[in-house]
Amino acid sequence: QKMADEVVLDGLPYIDREYSDPSLRKMVDRLVQQEMKTFRPPDYLESMPMPELEGKSVVVRDMFARKKPPPKTPFDVARYKVIAPKKNDMKLWEEALAKARTQLEHQSSRIINLELMKRYSTNSWKAYADQLVEHQELLSAGLKEVKTEVRELNRKRKASQLAVGPQIQSAEQKWLQYAYKNNELHIVNLELEKQVKKLRALAAQATS
Repeated sequence: QKMADEVVLDGLPYIDREYSDPSLRKMVDRLVQQEMKTFRPPDYLESMPMPELEGKSVVVRDMFARKKPPPKTPFDVARYKVIAPKKNDMKLWEEALAKARTQLEHQSSRIINLELMKRYSTNSWKAYADQLVEHQELLSAGLKEVKTEVRELNRKRKASQLAVGPQIQSAEQKWLQYAYKNNELHIVNLELEKQVKKLRALAAQATS
């Protein structure tokens, strides 16, 4: 059933000239648009098994087990605020002091990171830029190679299609001639069948 539903692409773009006709092109485009409105892509992963989750991390197993993403919870920023308590409660003051120490340590870490960045980031960014340039060169070379392969493939396709083009056109002309002759023979056969029926009817009347 699947093989029967598959579409066989037998177009020969280098020798087919039907699409050059504006009216035919308009009709084809309209049919394509109609097909796109009703097209439902198949399940391309139907024949592929689910990945083995044994030995995977808890996060990966949980990701495949969840049908819906977990609800988003708002980010708690209260612990990053240093606000003096309004009540003379020792517990509240201790919590505020702990937050202040945390923020002080955080700001100290930021200052250290800024000093390290000021000292070493220039060379680091230069090295990263060099890596990007090298990566771009590799991708450009790969893209150029693929384009060359595509041009070579299209050249071979064009040469092969043009080589067999006259044979295909000749076969098409013969097919049209045979089809026309078959239609003529079919019409003649229909006329002969009518005459035979008439003759049989006359013969039956003569013998009765």
